[in-house]
Amino acid sequence: MISAEEFREYNRGAAEIGNGAASAVEQRVLGWCRSHEGASVAEKREAAKLIMEGFVQAYDDKAAEFAAQWYDYRAEQGGARLNQAVTMTVYEPGSVDDVARYQAKKLAKEGDAAFARACGEFARNDAFRSLNETIIANVGRDRDKGAMFARVPTGTETCTFCLMLASRGAVYHTRKTAGEWRHFHRGCDCKVVPSFESDPDAELVQGVKPRELYARYKQFKEIDETEGLSSAEKDELKRKILDDGKASERSVIRMLKSGEIEDASDVHVPTSSEVPNWLSGTSRNRHAKRHAAEYGIDYRSKDGQEEYNRIMSEVIDAADSVVLFDGIGGQNGQVCAVYFRGVDIAVVNIDENTRVTLFKYEKGRSNRYGALWDKVRERSDR
Repeated sequence: MISAEEFREYNRGAAEIGNGAASAVEQRVLGWCRSHEGASVAEKREAAKLIMEGFVQAYDDKAAEFAAQWYDYRAEQGGARLNQAVTMTVYEPGSVDDVARYQAKKLAKEGDAAFARACGEFARNDAFRSLNETIIANVGRDRDKGAMFARVPTGTETCTFCLMLASRGAVYHTRKTAGEWRHFHRGCDCKVVPSFESDPDAELVQGVKPRELYARYKQFKEIDETEGLSSAEKDELKRKILDDGKASERSVIRMLKSGEIEDASDVHVPTSSEVPNWLSGTSRNRHAKRHAAEYGIDYRSKDGQEEYNRIMSEVIDAADSVVLFDGIGGQNGQVCAVYFRGVDIAVVNIDENTRVTLFKYEKGRSNRYGALWDKVRERSDR
């Protein structure tokens, strides 16, 4: 069985690669557009293609190598004597061209930031697909030696189809299963995991049980088949189901005034649906404008505010660690929950039940958040 901690570490490493790909592409595409204000849509599109081609290939290779190393480790732990894992990337120049052309439509309506962000998301998704494709390819190579694979949901972007596949547990590589396992929707955070156990219904990842996933799949299917619900209402009902599962997996600790930490897993920390409103005041708008720019978002527009809020919700619900702390500046000693997802940090004032801020971690920028960051990483490395 893969321990919960090992799987979290694998997901954390994958997230760092995906976030790195998205950030690199987004920043450079946005930088080019802003430094060439008079450029046409076609010129911006072609520049984005060149930027994506280089970074997508590099991060696809990085993701595939990361997955191959993990496959080798899992095979060794499972007692399987196999050849060294191969890497498999999904990068295709044609896909980059298609994405650049399609997303360029955003330039006229939504501006440079939305276009750059969409290009970055493509880079992230491509890296994740290369990660999973490497596992699929190696399981296919080693199927005669007992290798199987399973699909494991990891966050808040899980759809009904994802749960249906995940509920099957570990299966052998066939043309049919490989085709199904290669189906990943936009933003999909499922991971393909290798198995070297004989029981396909075994608990492959600690805490992830196929029978429980099947029960969740039936809940999703029932929601899909309910008449009279809008797509947004269906998504909200599904999110609540996923929130319940995610909340039980994340690490929750409390930072004491002494600087020491203690376990706080028995404390409920709010999900995004439980804390929809923001802290009011001019300081909030000033901070939001500055930090939204870190995500390539113009906070002055309504669309920018909605996008910043959406990302905040994603970080809250997909965080792998939360720190409870009453020393956040400007919060009058009230208890705040600080959510960590990759390099993203979201802060919620629990006492006031309000959203405070969202930003990207940068070493040396804040002693307060730097100390929290170090405690979270120190704990996850144990």
